Amino acid sequence: MSFSPDPLRIHLSLVSHTNIGKTTLARTLLMRDVGEVADRAHVTESTSDYVLARGPDGSELILWDTPGFGNSVALARRLEGRSNPIGWLLSEVWDRFANKSFWLDQKAVRHIRDISSVVLYLVNIAELPDRAPYIAAEMKILSWIGKPVIVLLNQMGKPREPEAEKAELNIWKKALSDYPFVKTVLPMDAFARCWIQEEMLFNAIGDALPQDQRSAYRTLQSVWRRSRQAAYASSVDAMARHIWHALAAHMPLETPSLRERAITMGQRFGFFKDEHNAVADAQAALASQAADSFCSLTARLIEINGLHGSGVSKEIFRRMKTDWDLAVYSMDPQSAAAIGTGIGAASAAAAGLAVDLSSAGLTLGLGTLVGGLIGAVSGIGAAHAYNLTRQKAGADLTWSSQAVNGFLLETILLYLAVAHFGRGRGDWEESESPEFWKKAVSDTIAQEKIPLADIRKNSPDIGVSELTKKIDSTLKSVFEKLYPPE
Repeated sequence: MSFSPDPLRIHLSLVSHTNIGKTTLARTLLMRDVGEVADRAHVTESTSDYVLARGPDGSELILWDTPGFGNSVALARRLEGRSNPIGWLLSEVWDRFANKSFWLDQKAVRHIRDISSVVLYLVNIAELPDRAPYIAAEMKILSWIGKPVIVLLNQMGKPREPEAEKAELNIWKKALSDYPFVKTVLPMDAFARCWIQEEMLFNAIGDALPQDQRSAYRTLQSVWRRSRQAAYASSVDAMARHIWHALAAHMPLETPSLRERAITMGQRFGFFKDEHNAVADAQAALASQAADSFCSLTARLIEINGLHGSGVSKEIFRRMKTDWDLAVYSMDPQSAAAIGTGIGAASAAAAGLAVDLSSAGLTLGLGTLVGGLIGAVSGIGAAHAYNLTRQKAGADLTWSSQAVNGFLLETILLYLAVAHFGRGRGDWEESESPEFWKKAVSDTIAQEKIPLADIRKNSPDIGVSELTKKIDSTLKSVFEKLYPPE
């Protein structure tokens, strides 16, 4: 009788000084809530294992969340002394009864040494090795463990330009260059990491593993990668459908009477402000549809990317409708003119809304969206936000290509925010997009030159398919700017 070998298990141990953020990072990597997260020392009191990926043959990639190193200096000294009989007696007998907490720390370290294939050592980037004595002591502990170590830089704050992060990364690489067991140093903020950085981490783990484990690991890595790729593909699809909704949105208008044209002209110069106007109603309807679509997109991206929380509240948009100074401009359906060129009115409205948005803390998504509704899309300039095209009976009001470009900018910024939102932060919250994100996305959209006017002519299925390809291409180019290969 022959027996099949037990499935291979590759163990990764997540270690750090106490209260650095191991459990928070574990939640982010696992995309689910595990352990306890609190702002105090020794929150994790025992080792816990979680499956990161499971292969078709039953093999597993396991992440261990371990207790934080407490008195690192004393612990390093005790571990070094275990090689002699007295040191062993102190460690195994005396500490067990005289200082059980200290004994448990030693037991956890021995467990890491016995089971780990690779150790992930998490550090606070603000505490450089020469300023934090415990780091030198923990390097001794990691040396005693004797396994390859990948150092992860945590608590990096808001995303910054690649050059700034690289400079900080190089400081740590240089500081740890004397320790041969440290294989690489990577940024991995539990609050603001991106799946691109996770991919870099998984590649580094493969390089650090013993040769006899690498083949099995590549299979497990592909399982993990497929889950991330599926989330990315679903996110791109959701974004494409949102942009198609903007392209396909339209509001029919009857041919305005002479009196209505006079009112429209009067409104342009500040007269008849309270007078009903069909164009303003149509603009408000388009704006409401765009707001609903943006809210739904936010909620969908949150769900796809394994986060909790709610998207932008539709009530916010309803509450703000009275502030949407949707400027109405003179038009002549006979000449299929575009409306939305009142630079002064649009700029004034944008300034007023900027104050409202800032005071409400709504700086991501809403600023561009509302700006687009009043004809100042995405800071591109006072653009033609609307198209008014002649129909057999009246006219049809749609978003202009430049307005949709503005929505595209905001859509990609929204995705970047969601993709960088570590699950350890808790429920999703909106936050400001860094300026260098905005520049990277704006530049890429300009380079891509997506033919929105041509895409608009397609059927929904073909239109969404074309937008999916273009958004995917745009996002990949943006990621190359944000995370340039070394």
